[in-house]
Amino acid sequence: MLYYKHGPESDPFAFIYTNPGWLRDYDPPRDFPFWVNTEPTNICNLDCIFCSRQMIGPNLGRMDFPLMKKVTDEVAERGGSIRMAGWGEPLLHPEIIDHVAYIKQQGVSLKIYTNGLLLTEAQMRAFVDAGLDELQFSMQGLNAEQYHFNRKKGNYEALREKINLAHDVRGASKRPFLSILTSALKSEFEAADPQAFIDEWAPLVDKVAVDFTNLNFVGHMDRVKPHLDDHAMDLVHVPCVDIFLAIEVAWNGDISMCGQDATHHPEHVLGNVSDMTLHEAWHSAKMNQHREDVGRHTRHDQKAVCKNCYPNTLKYEGFKAEVAS
Repeated sequence: MLYYKHGPESDPFAFIYTNPGWLRDYDPPRDFPFWVNTEPTNICNLDCIFCSRQMIGPNLGRMDFPLMKKVTDEVAERGGSIRMAGWGEPLLHPEIIDHVAYIKQQGVSLKIYTNGLLLTEAQMRAFVDAGLDELQFSMQGLNAEQYHFNRKKGNYEALREKINLAHDVRGASKRPFLSILTSALKSEFEAADPQAFIDEWAPLVDKVAVDFTNLNFVGHMDRVKPHLDDHAMDLVHVPCVDIFLAIEVAWNGDISMCGQDATHHPEHVLGNVSDMTLHEAWHSAKMNQHREDVGRHTRHDQKAVCKNCYPNTLKYEGFKAEVAS
């Protein structure tokens, strides 16, 4: 489900979502991805039942300014956009304001995914001043009870206060665009109404999206096993479109073809920005072979991470249908 307060055209990334190539494969691939997904840090303040970062281990860190600058400069030159997310909480980065300011100074469209709990008034004012395009609050479940089950160490009421803060500080400004993304299990959809969730949050944000939670990536963990039959999505592999749309850069500069791989399996790592450009990685033989395997075929079961990956969102299908019609 996808709700817009002021229509899809109000989305700062509508220019991507309405592109004729969005959600489609490319043969040959686009010259450069729509999105470069960067990871300011893989350190997080939460412990979420569904999240693959619990498999990361001790290799934790933060993206330094020179690395962020190098990535940003290439994205600016090639005409891409940046999403800050990864396997940690971006607002934990002590220089996040400086990073945002530099990216926007280069004219790059920027979206930040955050669990929201660490947002400060100073950060929000800086984001408004910098012209951050979108601040998306990542949630789980359709009410407070479901949120707390999924997000250990989370606080639903504290999050509400932070989203209120973002709404109030932004005031009459149009940027950053404020959005909420949540996902739910089958039992959670049965116990709560997604429309009620949208109605609850619509006064404070510009967009609300509801997806399906995928537990398969962490299905081997004891606390997850009892819930593996609770998926609301169909566990059927389909050709991957993400492989034609985006590329990933971890906090340490590793370039990966897949944002679902928290462990940086060698199968997915293409190189490092210290010795490879994003353009080179995007057009590498390894990336193209992966496009063939899971983008044009469904050889997911042959892949360490892809075997657990299933389509868990319908929120942009409307754009695809509109373009195709």
